[in-house]
Amino acid sequence: MRRRTYVALVGSASLAGCVGRLGETERQTDSVDFQKLWETGLEDDDGPIWAFRATGDGETAYLGTKSELTALSLEDGTEQWALPLDTYLGGVTIDDDGLFILYSNTMQRIDPDTGESRWTTTADKSTGYSLVATTDEHVAVSGAGAVFVFEKESGQQTAQPTEADGNSVRAWDGQFVVAEDSAVTAYDPDGTAQWTVDDVSLNWLTPVVGSTVVGGGNGTFVGIDLEGGTQAWTTEVSGRLPHAKTATTDDTVFVYPWGGGATRPTDTFYALSADTGAVRWKEGDTDSYAFPPVVLESGIVFDGADRPQAYEHETGRQIDSIDTGGGWRGATGSGRTVVMYGTRAVAYRL
Repeated sequence: MRRRTYVALVGSASLAGCVGRLGETERQTDSVDFQKLWETGLEDDDGPIWAFRATGDGETAYLGTKSELTALSLEDGTEQWALPLDTYLGGVTIDDDGLFILYSNTMQRIDPDTGESRWTTTADKSTGYSLVATTDEHVAVSGAGAVFVFEKESGQQTAQPTEADGNSVRAWDGQFVVAEDSAVTAYDPDGTAQWTVDDVSLNWLTPVVGSTVVGGGNGTFVGIDLEGGTQAWTTEVSGRLPHAKTATTDDTVFVYPWGGGATRPTDTFYALSADTGAVRWKEGDTDSYAFPPVVLESGIVFDGADRPQAYEHETGRQIDSIDTGGGWRGATGSGRTVVMYGTRAVAYRL
């Protein structure tokens, strides 16, 4: 069944047909608020919230659900291709070498333009919900099973640095940085450990900012200096930080904790300096974190109290908040466009 895409009007001109490229439309207005661009239905919208993993580049949003990865044009929502999956998408990332996806214990390198597989390989264990991180020549995945490293070119597995459940991995300068047990360790692609910072118990790691990666645990944010392999700073906050959805700019990390039951965290969204750990601003009473924060050129967007909200990066001043009817489970974005999706996908320009 074909998806129907509805393109919204911005001002008096449609973004489809007579207007032409998105960039031309964007130059017609300098306002900073949510402006709806398009909306389209998704055929495969079932599955747990953590199965909705997404990434994007300057032209395309890649949206994962329980059993499909769909590429939609950022300009008008047109479907570029759809890739059936054997099970829910566990992790996805994109770089100059391609789109790298993980589902169950299957790793694939995908041509982002066509959706065709360059190679497919399997890890020794199922990793489930996972992070996927890339260097120039390697890709690593982490999750429930362990951390695995593969060659980008061939898909051959080169190492399994850790075997513990739930380790978080990030890439930096050809190495993979892993939060494991009560330490953070930098590994070469062959599994050789280069350095270890002991006595830091981190449940998650943010993307790397400069030469700093930030992690969190029980009421503590910790910054790790990757050049020196040392702990750079510690910032204590009230509330638990069992899990987190994160995003970064060139100098700021954005974190909102999530979890339930006995591990229910603080309900505060944090913006911290990557260099010092100082809390630049925070937003409380955001009790409905459905999709991860999305950094755009014009602000950061996150889901608070079932309403997508936009804030300035540096000051935390609220730019806009809109009622979209809720139901969002995943999000990605590029430039000034954010795409949120669940039972449908919708794009807004900020």
